[in-house]
Amino acid sequence: MVYNLRDRNLLNSRGTYFGSSGSDDGSYDLDPDFGTPARRPRRSMPRAAGTRIPGSEGENSSWNLTGNMESMWSGRCPRTSEHRRRVIERNRRRNRPDVPIAKRTVLSWLISMGVVSENEEVWYLDAPWGNILVEGKVTREGIVCMCCSRLVTVGEFEAHAGWKTNKPYQHIILAMSLLSLFDCQIEAWEEKEEEERRKFNHIQPAPKAVDTSDDACMTCADGGDLICCESCPSTFHPKCIFMENLPHGDWLCFYCVCKYCGTASRILNKCSQCDKPYHAKCGGEKLDLMNPAPTLFCGKTCRKIYERLQRMVGVRNYLEDGLSWTLVQRRGQPWTASCANDEYTRVECNSKIATAWQVMNECFLSTIDRHTRANIVQSIVYNCGSNFTRINYSGFYTAVLEKGDEMISAASIRVHGKMLAEMPFIGTRGRYRRQGMARVLYNCIEKVLCSLKIEKLVIPSMDERTSMWIDKYFFARVEDENLKQALSGYNMVMFPADVVKLHKTMSMLPDLNQAPPEDDED
Repeated sequence: MVYNLRDRNLLNSRGTYFGSSGSDDGSYDLDPDFGTPARRPRRSMPRAAGTRIPGSEGENSSWNLTGNMESMWSGRCPRTSEHRRRVIERNRRRNRPDVPIAKRTVLSWLISMGVVSENEEVWYLDAPWGNILVEGKVTREGIVCMCCSRLVTVGEFEAHAGWKTNKPYQHIILAMSLLSLFDCQIEAWEEKEEEERRKFNHIQPAPKAVDTSDDACMTCADGGDLICCESCPSTFHPKCIFMENLPHGDWLCFYCVCKYCGTASRILNKCSQCDKPYHAKCGGEKLDLMNPAPTLFCGKTCRKIYERLQRMVGVRNYLEDGLSWTLVQRRGQPWTASCANDEYTRVECNSKIATAWQVMNECFLSTIDRHTRANIVQSIVYNCGSNFTRINYSGFYTAVLEKGDEMISAASIRVHGKMLAEMPFIGTRGRYRRQGMARVLYNCIEKVLCSLKIEKLVIPSMDERTSMWIDKYFFARVEDENLKQALSGYNMVMFPADVVKLHKTMSMLPDLNQAPPEDDED
């Protein structure tokens, strides 16, 4: 019996995948068969005004801090109830001023989250003795140093104190609460507002759902007559995946079969880099059930790409004219990298992710998936996973361009293995546009992709911007049928039909992720 197509016409006539900021009021249709389960509310604690530690005023105040700071230098203050009380008891978070942000910095994020107050006094303390070396005031744009009355970056404030630890946030202390800016970063990241932004997009069928398949094609985001995977909610137009004849019986999509043999028999492992399933006997690493590894790879190439990307995360690369760029990715606990600065790097990456989201939110209109209600750009920046394949963005990295501590541009990148990388979003803050900042960041990304031996980079473009990408960046339209067919097998970010898909060849080297020759089974 030939497979019967299901008519899925819940999308509008244009097949638009993303909503705009003016249409996110819930006035348009939702998928009646799917929904995001309600999250359990988090308990809140009463907050009161913060107090200065008794005896901390006066000329010898630096020595009065020693007892309170003695455990801070192991990394940060211990997460005791007293430590948390000092943070929570400040009522400043209730009144967050809605003011235009001149600069996007980690400090501006802390102030916008209400964890640090504008113009709050800070000290830089030396690690061994707890002496106050320099004083200043925190602003959204930096720290006003009291010794020279200049606005300086966090690193420059440390330099004024005569120290260079490369961990300035650990040594800059709020005078009121005696909390380090490092602790403030952790507290801001643990706020419910930030927690909501990085949550797993778990989509589950409604209790009485008749049809549990998706309403949008995985390739073009449109509705209509779709073929549905029998193992996951993914759906496709037969023409979008170049299916000439409908299958007989059940059908499984690309994300539910082995990338090497195309079957779903036996246990399938999933590659931590390209996210494609594979059989261990067909190629790739085996799963040890007694001691499962945190990562598995379908071959040597994906492992090399993953390891090199992980080594780049959190490393600041300095450029000319005071610019620098950093590759960041949201990190949970525990941190898996093998270095002594794990905790500090993790917190710094998370803080920059939160700041990058603020930059992206300025550059792009709200992009809400009409059926799952997931915020697409936000989920990409926070590399949120999902049980729905088309909104699973767990493999994304964010590249950020900074001048001093100010974040200027941000771009989202995902590498799907050796053949393909995608960059769905790249944005520059308004005050820095038409100054070549996006070009600087893109050049850094391209160098990284070339060093990883990635073959192609694919980007979306509005029709009016297409000529710019083709003439200045040497991209080309995706028109070749063989390339279209190859791209249809990857879980790429979907865009409306009027968005042009462009590609650029990066390198052409052999792929090591090849299945070994089949051996006769014993």
